[in-house]
Amino acid sequence: MAPIRELASFPGVLLGEGQEARCTVFATKASLPGAPGVFEYVDYDIPNASKVLPNGIYLLVAQGKTITVRYQNGSRRLARRT
Repeated sequence: MAPIRELASFPGVLLGEGQEARCTVFATKASLPGAPGVFEYVDYDIPNASKVLPNGIYLLVAQGKTITVRYQNGSRRLARRT
């Protein structure tokens, strides 16, 4: 069965580099047909934060998960689950 994919957004918190910032997280919610309540968030993107952050590695805490986030040169924050 092919997974069902839909866009989701939810609040998160970025921690690291001596900083803490609230953010909005966008992710793809992947679920299997016929398995209600079984899903995983993938392809995380964080287009904004509550303040400007210096380059570095951060932890994103959202939806009960912790994600490692790299931020460089003012570019979008690319998130990878750890």
